[in-house]
Amino acid sequence: MKLHTRILLGLLAGVICGTLLAWFKIGAVASYLQPVGAIFIKLLKMITIPLIMVSIMGASAGFSDLKKLKRIAMKTIVFFLASTIIAVSLGILASNAFKPGHGLDPLKKQQIMADIQADAHWQKQLATSAAAQKKTISAFLLDMIPTNPFTALATGDMLGVITFSLLLGLACTLIDPNKKQKIVDLLDAVNDALIALVKAVMKLAPLAVFTLITVAIAQFGFHFLWSLLGYCLLAIGVMMLFLFAYYSLAIALLGRFNPITFFKAMSSVGLLAFSTSSSNAVLPENMISCEQKLGIDKRSAAFILPLGATINMSGTAIYQGVSVVFIAQVFGLALTFQQQLLIILTATLAAVGTAGIPGIGIVTLAMVLGSVGIPAQGIGLIIGVERILDMCRTVINVLGDSATALIVDQSEKRRETRKASKNT
Repeated sequence: MKLHTRILLGLLAGVICGTLLAWFKIGAVASYLQPVGAIFIKLLKMITIPLIMVSIMGASAGFSDLKKLKRIAMKTIVFFLASTIIAVSLGILASNAFKPGHGLDPLKKQQIMADIQADAHWQKQLATSAAAQKKTISAFLLDMIPTNPFTALATGDMLGVITFSLLLGLACTLIDPNKKQKIVDLLDAVNDALIALVKAVMKLAPLAVFTLITVAIAQFGFHFLWSLLGYCLLAIGVMMLFLFAYYSLAIALLGRFNPITFFKAMSSVGLLAFSTSSSNAVLPENMISCEQKLGIDKRSAAFILPLGATINMSGTAIYQGVSVVFIAQVFGLALTFQQQLLIILTATLAAVGTAGIPGIGIVTLAMVLGSVGIPAQGIGLIIGVERILDMCRTVINVLGDSATALIVDQSEKRRETRKASKNT
């Protein structure tokens, strides 16, 4: 039985088990299963940072043509930014059209806010979100350069690790070619060892997915979901539309690749992203699948995918666009056209440097709310369904990285084919 089939079975079993625990109001039992999923995610995260460093160093050092590396980087960043802008704009347009905030019963609103105020865990989340508003855009840019690369490695600072690895890899192109080749060979060998470790860890995926989904369904609370059904359905609907319409068109038109083949090949990655809610945790399996199932060049995948896990947050952008307008509608605030443009800009900039960890969208959402003067306390209205939306948007974020890697790689291959035909 293939891995994606086993993961899907684990996911379905988790939905059934979690639903039964929630139905009989014994969701606390799920906490006993939580360590299994937590161990799996920690194992993947343990591999992620070394794999990113080795992959980016090997990719940048291994590119004999630095113009090609520059070209790949420019194509990747432009497509990431364009996708994020389109995503948040689509979320805002959908919220303006369907107005999910106007349909929320005032009594339900009071009940939700009362539940949140009585919950110490969510109050801590809100405090973290409010603190995030104080972080400026210039601080994000400064975070790109780590003061100490070893500290960046130890703390999991993705942006710092990527910057250091890229610069060190480029520096290798300036040294003696024989020495450079030895470094590249060593990096390739370490990369192969890390990939072998990923494959071993992935054998735990079906069981881990079962436990993660069971815990999520049993503990996030159905009363929140039903209270905010319109908001949830709108957010998830826009995400699915973006994934299967926008990325399918981009893959077909820009990548000249069959979208059905793409989604079929990446099904296990999508299921894993949904279960873990972490772009970083899925990154090792994403790299393997892109190389082996889609035929993406190893060095292109090694450069584009870690970068995407850090700056490409299309799913998060949709979530922020829908959420900001929803909260404004519930509070009876009318957003001007200029304010909505500001939301698009802020949400796009907030995506840069966002860590690929569960729940980070709540933190960046506070920044977007603050940009148009909406109180961060409004997050309390939607925080009860944060987990299920986090799972959905992670799928868009991760598969968006894969789609971008495919599009850019296919573009480079066509360019090389044209160049070879001219020379013959």
